[in-house]
Amino acid sequence: MLLGRRVLIVLSMVVLVALAIGVVGAVSASPDDEKDNNKKSRTLTVATKTPEIKVVDLGPQGPTQGDAIVQNAPLYNATGKERIGRFDLFCAVTDPADESAEKAHMAECTKTFTLPGGEISVQGREAYPDELSARPTPGEDAITGGTGKYAGVRGEQRFEPRRTKGINTFHFIG
Repeated sequence: MLLGRRVLIVLSMVVLVALAIGVVGAVSASPDDEKDNNKKSRTLTVATKTPEIKVVDLGPQGPTQGDAIVQNAPLYNATGKERIGRFDLFCAVTDPADESAEKAHMAECTKTFTLPGGEISVQGREAYPDELSARPTPGEDAITGGTGKYAGVRGEQRFEPRRTKGINTFHFIG
């Protein structure tokens, strides 16, 4: 009888400890879940101003397939007042507007946004309606990754040209 009581007490203690571990595990998982939910709806907006642009004309004079666009610019916060990093871009022209129905030169581009704490990499297609040295039309590209505090990010980057700056808004998902 005494042995049965001890076994019952030990089993009860084991069950209580297991329940406590389960509760602590569930509570500690909640902040991570909230962090993930915040990450799903998180956005970041930055601005570029005074870009340095170089068009590398590789074929016959004028926009042709394979020409390159190389650009860098200071990166500012959303208001455009505080410098926070740099922007680098490399594009290869894939389809110049060399037919009457084509309204823009198309290029495949890779972008890097260097920010405090890491970098964000973006890739996608850009449409240049005028010269290759002008800003592209508004568009969305894929966030392909990041480093530092941006490691593992994904989502979309939206570009909007304005009079004196370009506005880049990142919509992070997952």
